[in-house]
Amino acid sequence: MKIETIKASKHSYGSKRDKRTVQFIVIHYTGVKRDTARGEGAYFKSGNTRSAGAHFFVDRNGNIVKSVPMNYTAWSVGGKKYTNCQQTGGGCYYGSCINSNSVSIEMCDTVDRDPSDKQIKAIKWLVSYIRSHGCSNAHTVIRHFDVTGKPCPARFIKNSAWASLKKKLGE
Repeated sequence: MKIETIKASKHSYGSKRDKRTVQFIVIHYTGVKRDTARGEGAYFKSGNTRSAGAHFFVDRNGNIVKSVPMNYTAWSVGGKKYTNCQQTGGGCYYGSCINSNSVSIEMCDTVDRDPSDKQIKAIKWLVSYIRSHGCSNAHTVIRHFDVTGKPCPARFIKNSAWASLKKKLGE
């Protein structure tokens, strides 16, 4: 597989880090219908003005765009813990998984439909790529929901749906 690089603006990431400190790979969704990895990369390169970002975007066709280099901290899982975590089950990794010890993957165009087979194949490959390119301690794949309780990725908040996706990813 091929990774296209469209580097995000400085709004999307922070300081340099040792990739060996990465312990988590966090799965997100963009929350945008019909978006593409290239479109998200372009947005975070020149349209983003807030402290938000991700290392990678993966679209329905299996295209992968790297937006933030893995040796930098992306602004992707920070923030306060949602107050309803006790009811939803979210936030179980709050305080353990932080921006500086995680790599984030955003799934494009999964608001109203499940990821495509090509997308799942690309994400599975990307998880392996991340681990084999310096982040060898990234043993745990989790949802953004598991960090702050944010309903992200929304289609995978139910534990059964998340377990099914993780199985497809070989995790």
